[in-house]
Amino acid sequence: MKPVLDAVVKLVNTIRSRGLTHRQFRDFLQSVQSEYSDVLYYTKVRWLSAGCVFERVWQLKDDIVSFFHEKQCSAECEMLEDTEWLSDFAFFTDLLCHMNNLNVKMQGKNQFIDDIWAHLKAFKLKLNLFAG
Repeated sequence: MKPVLDAVVKLVNTIRSRGLTHRQFRDFLQSVQSEYSDVLYYTKVRWLSAGCVFERVWQLKDDIVSFFHEKQCSAECEMLEDTEWLSDFAFFTDLLCHMNNLNVKMQGKNQFIDDIWAHLKAFKLKLNLFAG
């Protein structure tokens, strides 16, 4: 998972780290009437952000490829055109979304241990389905 995470973080940082590129990307998303207006930053401190970042990049992958091709920087997004890498990326995106959902279900007031245990057992069954 680390190579996929590193590649996604590098891609997001390429877009967000330079002010001009970031503004151009937001303007590009607006011009193509994308559902989203920006990519999210990833922070190691908040591990739940990885799932949100992966999901947003997955949803914007076609727009990101178009943006970099328009800027003639296709090397920045070549992994988004690699089907093998995309399948790993899709799997980890889905897995992180399920982990985020489990985390949210386990939080909150009035949670009894049997409810939390049921959520954990259901998640374990999902993992077995993914493995099979």
